[in-house]
Amino acid sequence: MKKSLVFFSLGAMLGCGFFSIFLMNVLAKEPQKPEMISYYTCIEIRPGDTLWSIAETYTEGTDISVEDYVRRLKQMNHIGEDIIHPGHYLTVMYQRPSAPAEEKSSASVYER
Repeated sequence: MKKSLVFFSLGAMLGCGFFSIFLMNVLAKEPQKPEMISYYTCIEIRPGDTLWSIAETYTEGTDISVEDYVRRLKQMNHIGEDIIHPGHYLTVMYQRPSAPAEEKSSASVYER
């Protein structure tokens, strides 16, 4: 009885060890999301533009919600209302994935 309990315990520990090694390998192979870098630029408001339509354009492919982006737009541009006018300018933020280490050395400091 005591001998079978020792073998069972040993088998359970070995099984847990193999399972954790397998789990670590699976987790190590998961692709990581690239770090997003924020950039700022100025755009001219065109007829038909709204804060919401601009936010939809600049949040595509990011983790930022349209609501949060509108809030940030209003804060960055000191706007109290949702009303914007054609011909005026807005500072907007857009995000791009950071370049891998080997590309960073040759990348320009300024993006156009």
